[in-house]
Amino acid sequence: MKLHTARLVALAGLLVSTSALAGDPAPAPTPAPAASAPAAPAADLPSAKSLMEKYITAIGGREKLQGVKSRQMTLNMDMPANGMKGTVQVYQAPPAMAYSETEIANIGKFLQGSDGETVWESNIMMGTRILSGKERDNFLRGLRFNADYDYEDTYKEMTTTGADKVNDRAVYVVELVTKEGQKETRLFDQETGLLLVSRATMPSQMGDIASETFFSDYREVDGIKMPFKQTVKVMQNEMVTTVEKAALNVEIPASRFELPKEVKDLLEKQKADATKAPAPAPATPAPAEQPK
Repeated sequence: MKLHTARLVALAGLLVSTSALAGDPAPAPTPAPAASAPAAPAADLPSAKSLMEKYITAIGGREKLQGVKSRQMTLNMDMPANGMKGTVQVYQAPPAMAYSETEIANIGKFLQGSDGETVWESNIMMGTRILSGKERDNFLRGLRFNADYDYEDTYKEMTTTGADKVNDRAVYVVELVTKEGQKETRLFDQETGLLLVSRATMPSQMGDIASETFFSDYREVDGIKMPFKQTVKVMQNEMVTTVEKAALNVEIPASRFELPKEVKDLLEKQKADATKAPAPAPATPAPAEQPK
């Protein structure tokens, strides 16, 4: 399921914010980790499309994925370096609606959501804001319910660049480029076809942030395999999330994805600002007539 990309965006921002709260200076953005050099000639490597299709089969198959209409999850979150722990509630529905609520002990709540068009977040560090540009596009792309099996609608380029190892598991390295030009690297288990690592550079208020996510402990939920553990490395910090509960095709009230009042107020203000006509420039006085 294409849950990981959306969560990366939320978790990256959370890491930066909570590090600041803990009094740790935020490190400067670092470039995305480079993919390993190919261990075999390109001609001997499987095509990127065949690996994407193998992944779809590995997690349950296209038909099963197409049948998923909602997702609800409870996750436990741990940032060992900062001694911070928290819980995350996630709700998702097609085409790209989401709501997540993260509560960190002794700090507070971090909210993020989308009604499919407007993407917003609210936390004690930055208040409430509406995401725009690349940030918004990245978030919505990660939330698309059909992203796994309609990957050709998302990526304009897919290339298998080499072979490597992740914790003694042989993997194939696939480079992806979205239609907007965003790059992502995926490492697929050569035997099982499962995704083990994802590397990406995410747009944020602090600029582009490199991230690396490790997926493990795959378990089946209603016929779909999902990683119950994700280890996210962002800006020299590490966050581990584990799934406590996961349910598919549960009824989620439409009100869950409604925009909060503060977000609606911000939208109205943006519209009002956009329609304000610029003040007319002061008229240039006519030059005084010189006496003859």
